Amino acid sequence: MSAFTLKMIALVTMVIDHVGAVFFPDLIWLRYIGRLSMPIYAFLLAEGYRKTRNFLHYALRLALFAMLSEVPYDLLFQGRVLEFSRQNILFTLLTALLVMRLLDLAAKKRNVFLFIGALLLAVVPYFLHFSYGVYGVLSVLCFFLFQKYRGIDAIAFSALTYGRYLYDGNFTQLYAIAASIPILLYNGKRGAVSLKYFFYIIYPAHLLVLYAIHYILANHVGLSNILYSERFKEGSKF
Repeated sequence: MSAFTLKMIALVTMVIDHVGAVFFPDLIWLRYIGRLSMPIYAFLLAEGYRKTRNFLHYALRLALFAMLSEVPYDLLFQGRVLEFSRQNILFTLLTALLVMRLLDLAAKKRNVFLFIGALLLAVVPYFLHFSYGVYGVLSVLCFFLFQKYRGIDAIAFSALTYGRYLYDGNFTQLYAIAASIPILLYNGKRGAVSLKYFFYIIYPAHLLVLYAIHYILANHVGLSNILYSERFKEGSKF
């Protein structure tokens, strides 16, 4: 599978997950499918970091879309313009990107303070309530630290996910292990089509579309609110 194919799988499963969370909270199998999205994005971030020609542009682009996505994310999942009990996953991915950079610099310069800085930065998502928390950052690091050992990275991620299950009892997240299959089929190629900015724009765009549909159904069709925070669970902050 090319990077483009993996991105499409991650995109489709993410949309399925969000549709299930917003409109069909009782259809848990939609959330099971949605678990494939995050680990694929984590893998692609590690690959993107390895291949990027301009780290600063990569980080700024991710930061920009993280900020642009926050209002749509809060509207859809919290029903408010801004709400700080949970932030969107792009902030988690941005944190992981910065952690990878610090680890690289620490290794090259043999600087223990940079290594300590990376460790401290890795736990920031716990305190700032980023989606998937420290688990999200560690997921990226599984694919980053073992990227030269195909298969070992997937095993490391699977072990991490099982450890999270033991920590918080979130059985649904165990289905994320299935993402190892498309990840192991990755062929290292970009694919016939890139559409780089499409995959950034589609994140806040699909959140806005789902919110608009939810708003119409809840306020103009006579249906009560289907969601808001108590029904949207991604597990503990770990």
